[in-house]
Amino acid sequence: MKIITVEEHYTVPEVDAYCAQAKAARSGNTPPQTPSHADAGVLGELGEKRLAAMDRSGITAQIIGYGGNSPMHLRKEEDAVTYCRIANDHLAQAVLQHPGRMYGYAVLPVDDPAAAAAELERCVKELGLVGWMIDGPADGEFLDHERFLPIFAKAAELDVPIYIHPGHPSAEVTERYYTGSWNAMTASNFSTFSIGWHYDTGIHLMRLILSGIFDKLPELKIIIGHWGETLPYFLRRMGGGLRPQITGLRHDMKYYFWNNVYTNPSGMFFEEDFDLCLKVLNPDHILWGQDYPFVPNTENAGSFLEQYPIDAELKEKIAHGNVERIFHLT
Repeated sequence: MKIITVEEHYTVPEVDAYCAQAKAARSGNTPPQTPSHADAGVLGELGEKRLAAMDRSGITAQIIGYGGNSPMHLRKEEDAVTYCRIANDHLAQAVLQHPGRMYGYAVLPVDDPAAAAAELERCVKELGLVGWMIDGPADGEFLDHERFLPIFAKAAELDVPIYIHPGHPSAEVTERYYTGSWNAMTASNFSTFSIGWHYDTGIHLMRLILSGIFDKLPELKIIIGHWGETLPYFLRRMGGGLRPQITGLRHDMKYYFWNNVYTNPSGMFFEEDFDLCLKVLNPDHILWGQDYPFVPNTENAGSFLEQYPIDAELKEKIAHGNVERIFHLT
């Protein structure tokens, strides 16, 4: 069965190093001497090793976005445009070398919205990239602020999906919510992949919805991972508390989730979560994702879906049909 995954990652060593230095200079700290993630070598590889890993997992193609010290977080004065262009050119070259097996998300210099919109247009029209990946809040700011709207408007104009990937909660949130009597490793995991950054990403999407972005741009498509970043569990609750009479939006919450929002497992191959999403979300908006190479031991990415007890037609949609439709893949 053809399987296309939508949350996969890469880095460029030159870009990663520059972003780490810029972040350190901003905070007054010394930049790390080693990469901040354990899989730097795997992340940076966009060739045969990645293809072999995909084959072992039963993955036909990946849609790949930046996954290290993202240049999205650079400020305008920190050469954000230059380093986003370097990253996008690097990914586009790999996509060109592996047609039908790799596709790419643009990374954008969001601190300069006009430049970001122009870079997205270049990435789609000239480089052949198929979407935009957001790496959490931009320098601590959620992207529902009006100044970021031109980037979303360009994505809607180009008809390319936007992926909101988790980013680290702010230092203030981390200190208040996730730091306690437990050890530092527990606090770190608590604030990030265990739950913290999933809450943060769910809040990011909800802020965008409540800002009216889908009323302004009704054709906009946004993807969130990890089975909806906790939001499907509260969809009916939010539907009652955030009715159009209260929010001033044109539609109820279910409408936006069924018409504009997409999700995938991001390597969380858990039956209960899959079952819930099939019950409360639009099945035409469920995609597949492995979160390569961050989630270990996911060589069952393909077999989990192939063996899942659902209708064969729906299984094909989730495996590749839905993603081919919204990303216009041929």
